Amino acid sequence: MQNPSKILLVDDDPIFLTLAELAIRKENATVEIYKAMNGEEAIDFLKSQSVDIIFLDLNMPVMNGWEFLEALPELTNKGKQIYILTSSIDPSDQRKADENPFVTSMLEKPLDREKIASTLVN
Repeated sequence: MQNPSKILLVDDDPIFLTLAELAIRKENATVEIYKAMNGEEAIDFLKSQSVDIIFLDLNMPVMNGWEFLEALPELTNKGKQIYILTSSIDPSDQRKADENPFVTSMLEKPLDREKIASTLVN
């Protein structure tokens, strides 16, 4: 994917959202960045908008990342690429991510410059 124009960050940590946005803007100043604090907010957003990339946390209140992925097939506006961001070291999370057809890759937090650069050009 060349030059994504819209990215959705889904995480319940406002500090992470701010730092991730700043890091993404350093790599691509023109990208539109949207934020959701949980999977439910992300689903509501995707009912009216489409995005190129979704960075998705797994552990969130209201609707976690796995529940978000379960609800995704009902939407027409899906992210073209979904990257799970996690600090989990549970091998079952990696297996679930590998088996999910919507997940492009699973990335370990924090979202650093190298990870951002590699996702913005894939």
